[in-house]
This record gives sequence, structure tokens and C-alpha cells, in this order.
Amino acid sequence: MIILQPMHRLTLILFLALFIPNASFAEKPNVLFIIVDDLTTTLGCYGNAHVRTPGMDALAARGVRFDRAYTQFALCNPSRCSFLTGCYPEKTGVMDLTTSLRKALPEVVTLPQHFRIHGYATGRVGKVFHVPDPKTKLDVELGSALHRDNEILTEAKAANDPDDKPRTKAKGDGYNRTYAASSRQAVDFTDYAIADDAIATLEQFKEKPFFLAVGFIRPHTPFVAPKAFFEGIDKTKLTLSPFYREGGEDLAQLPNASLRPNNNVFRYAAPTRDEARDALQGYLASTSFVDSQVARVLEKLGELRLAEKTIVVLTGDHGYQLGEHGLWAKQTLFEGANHVPLIISAPGVKPGARSGLAEQVDIYPTLCDLAGLPKPKHLQGRSLKTMLDNPSAKGKQVAISTMIAPHTKQTGHSVRTDAFRYIVWEGGEELLYDLRSDPDELHNLAKVPAQGERIARMRQRLAAHLKAISKR
Repeated sequence: MIILQPMHRLTLILFLALFIPNASFAEKPNVLFIIVDDLTTTLGCYGNAHVRTPGMDALAARGVRFDRAYTQFALCNPSRCSFLTGCYPEKTGVMDLTTSLRKALPEVVTLPQHFRIHGYATGRVGKVFHVPDPKTKLDVELGSALHRDNEILTEAKAANDPDDKPRTKAKGDGYNRTYAASSRQAVDFTDYAIADDAIATLEQFKEKPFFLAVGFIRPHTPFVAPKAFFEGIDKTKLTLSPFYREGGEDLAQLPNASLRPNNNVFRYAAPTRDEARDALQGYLASTSFVDSQVARVLEKLGELRLAEKTIVVLTGDHGYQLGEHGLWAKQTLFEGANHVPLIISAPGVKPGARSGLAEQVDIYPTLCDLAGLPKPKHLQGRSLKTMLDNPSAKGKQVAISTMIAPHTKQTGHSVRTDAFRYIVWEGGEELLYDLRSDPDELHNLAKVPAQGERIARMRQRLAAHLKAISKR
């Protein structure tokens, strides 16, 4: 029997610690990244009393909810290219629905690629990239049958209102009101199939570290879901935006670029108040439905005993205007279209809420830090790990969003601080809102003399930001 002296025992312990893998330290955390199309902050965990979202609320209860998180571009392709590369839209060069991120960044390593390079099993299910990226080759790549819910809408509209016929091609395809309750069961819908595929992929990946991105479709139009989810929203208690209240809202002072055509929900005629309330019910019902499918995936994660070693990130690809300023769409620079839910649950991170500013471009570096991976040099976002670890840590000074108005083609930017939103459009038209006293963005302070110094600071901050990201 060999008896080691104390110094020799210490040497042996250090040797074992350095050269023999320790499961508690060597085990890589999994990543489940959930992206919900057109999802704004109309969730129970964000204070909406009318919607039912127990799945996402439960995730928020065991994770960190960011109350002031913002997209970099309120449109699917630019937004997704931004957070999947960790670069602002000015860097990705993607400002529309058709441009590939590879045009400006041919060699950039996307977020899923980065995890695959570092030994992870990787997959994407449903809608992750808007324009498929041929260089992001993953172990599992499953799309979604986007036509399915449109067909269900046609069926539901015919059953609910036989007189509401689709327009002919000469007048434009589709319905004026793209929402309806369906008699179909949940299993018939696109998001149910996406959840099924995500669950099957979790089963496939359960024995190894994985990165799985899951992109759900609703509440993107059409706002269609099983009837039970519509019945769960009491339409009589829904409050419409000031635009639909007595006296309405004067839009004459707003720049034309701010008021994009409503071709998402009301394509051919402006809605009445009743139709606006119906649309809001449809959006919330669709949100409740997609929540039920998110819950199925999270439940599977728990069944496989993976929840405690999996980082879960949930966000919308951007927000959505739900009647504010008469808008039913994305592609604006107002709060509604740019404010997004962001929930992060991670091993060792205590649950809670954060009021500091965050941006979706920060997701990529945050996941690198949480998983212990090196951060690529191209990243322009800032890791949120400090905010996750320390509830009192401050957020960013500003959150920046970009937009190209679809009807005027003007480029615009917004600068969000803790209290204000500043908007400037190409040509020099400016808006300034104090969101503490004016959350509905009704009173433009840009020309108020007392706000002159603040306007100057906003201009400087935006100019400094655009200059900085052009150099990186």
C-alpha cells in the first residue's frame, strides 16, 4: 500500500482536477431558442390580463423576463438576420424580405453554425431564417407547411360568414379581415406540426449537447386558431387604442413614412371599431394557441429531464401594432412594433425581471457567455449575462431600431432610452415621446423648445451608433 504525503496528495488532486473530466464542469448546457413570429408583449407575464399564456408565463417564472427588449428592425428577414448574426441591419445589409445575409456577409458565422463548430448537435425546426441560409448546415433542418393555416382560414371564413368571399386576382388576393375562429382541432394547424417536430428532435438530441432553434408561426396573420382559444378571450373586455376611442386620434401631425398601409390585417378597407376589436381578439387567440404549442415543447424538455441543463431563450422576431395610430402591422418605428418579449432561463440564473434596456442583437453574445463559448469578433451586440447575474445591473443606454418605410421608401431610425423614444425619418422629420407620461405616443415633443437639448443628444447618440457599427 502506497501512502502519500500531504504535498503529494495535493499534487494528485490537482492533476485529477485538470486532466480527468468532471461532469459538473465539463458538461455543456443545451440551448433551446424559441422564436415566435410577430409576437409582441401581449402575454400574461408582461401584464396582459386578457390573454391566456400559461406556457410562456411558466417559463418567465423560472427565468428572467426583460421588460424593455427591442428588435433592430420590425420585419421578419432583417430582424432574424440581425439576431442570428449578432450584427445590426446596417452591417448585415438586410432591409427587406428577400435579401440574403450572405450578400453583405458571405463568411459570417451564424448563431447555429457557431454552436455546431463547437461540438453541438444542431437543428432548426419551423421558421428560423426567413430567407434560407445555404451555409448554415445543421444536423436537423425541418421547415413548416405555411399554406396549411391559410387554407384553414378560407374554410373558417366560409363557415362563419358565407358572404365574405376572397378577392379575385384582379382585385388582389386574400380577405379584407384576416382572422377567424376555426372548428378544426389543434392537431390540424401548422404550429402543432412544428411542436411535434421539435419534440421529436429533442428525443433525437437528448443524449448529447444540442442547440435547437424552433420557429413558431402564429400570431402572424392570419389570426386563425381553434374556436376554444377565441372563446377564451372575452371580447367585451378588450380595450382598443386611443385611435378608436371617442374623438379618435389626429394623425395629421405624423410623417407619412410613419403610417404604413395596413396590408397585414385590413387589406382593402379600414376597420370599424367592432372589426378592430375582432382583430384584437384574433391576435390574442392566436397568441394563446401558439403558447399551447410552446408549452408542449417545454413539457417535453422536462419529461426528458433536460430542463435543468438547458438554456431556454424565447422572443418574438419583432413586435406588432395592434391598432395604435390606426395601424395593424409591423414595419413602423413606434413602440408597439419594436418592443419584444425576451425571456431567458438558464442553469444557475435566478428568476426575476429586468427593467434595463436590451436588444435582440445581444442574444448571440449572451448565449456564447452562458454556454462558455468564445465570442466571434464580428459580434456587435453586448452580452446580457451581467444583467442575468445581477438584478441591479444597468442595461444599455439606448436601443436602436431601423426601418425603411414600405410605401415612401424613406429610411428611419428610432432611439429608445429608459424614458423616451426619438424617431427621425430621412428628410429630417422628427418625433419625440416621453413614454413615462405618454405611453401611447400621442404627443410629439420634438418641436417643444424645452426639449431642444434632449433632441440634440438623441441626434448625437444615433450618429455615434451608426458610425461605430460601420467600423466593426
